[in-house]
Amino acid sequence: MNIDPEFTLLLPADEADATRRLGAVLALTPSELEVIDKDRLLLAWWSFFWLHAALHPDDAEVWPEAVADARPLADEAGELKDGEYYPSEAVRNRILHERAKDSQAELHQTADPSET
Repeated sequence: MNIDPEFTLLLPADEADATRRLGAVLALTPSELEVIDKDRLLLAWWSFFWLHAALHPDDAEVWPEAVADARPLADEAGELKDGEYYPSEAVRNRILHERAKDSQAELHQTADPSET
């Protein structure tokens, strides 16, 4: 996958990393969120879409209640540039991560126990 090097650091390593990055920002008060630095905002925003790849940034007002706590993050992210606001690389990375995980699981299920 070719990704703009500028965005490489925004991609979470895995689900735990994405959850940690996002949770740290969702725990902020509204006044803290208003003054968050851009790098931290981007890490949380991209982590959100890594975790919730089926959602779209433009539809924040109709996101499911299960992610309602992220709506203030969406409000803050509205000031980002398009390439930052639409984290397609995060979504693509999550899909690749899941495919790799499924391939590994499939490999372990079909492997002869004497070969593993």
